[in-house]
Amino acid sequence: MGIQEITVKTRKTTGKEDSGRLRRAGLIPAVVYGLGMDSVPVEVSPKAVGKILQSEKGLNSVILLKDEAADRTRHVMIKDLDRHPVTDRLTHIDFIRLDMDKKVRAIVPVHIQGTPQGVKLGGILTIVRHELEVEALPADVPAAFNLDVTNLALDEAFRVKDVQAPEGVKLILGLNRTIAVVHLPETEVAKTEEEEA
Repeated sequence: MGIQEITVKTRKTTGKEDSGRLRRAGLIPAVVYGLGMDSVPVEVSPKAVGKILQSEKGLNSVILLKDEAADRTRHVMIKDLDRHPVTDRLTHIDFIRLDMDKKVRAIVPVHIQGTPQGVKLGGILTIVRHELEVEALPADVPAAFNLDVTNLALDEAFRVKDVQAPEGVKLILGLNRTIAVVHLPETEVAKTEEEEA
């Protein structure tokens, strides 16, 4: 999927009262910052942001932010977002400016696929990490890591070193850190320890 566009409008006023007015009008207050430049408060449509969040790359999408009132565009990513604790509606968004030629750090979700051999023998699959931090050029940040754990036997783990990261994508976590592991149920572990004693 190519770079998606969002049109925003620069806010002339800020503060709690202004943010409340925007939300009542069906808009989301947001801020654009980064690359050593001043922060710029903007307002954005929740529908446009929702489309980005539901896209293949989700939060890691590269977005072309277009200013409604000025002939100005800027590549950004969503750095952070806040939701209402009850309604789950978006209440605020932080956009961070990007230099498309400079690497960024991003959090990429982990999708576990397959049923491990060890599970078929009575083991339990425990997923230790549901996401991994990477460093890459903005356009190279993957949508997700799809990890096939079919060959995991009992007491075997899928580690960071087993992840086939795309070219140009560096995994930040130590190579021996565990992502998923297959182990015996606790009752079996306790029984085995008792027998050994």
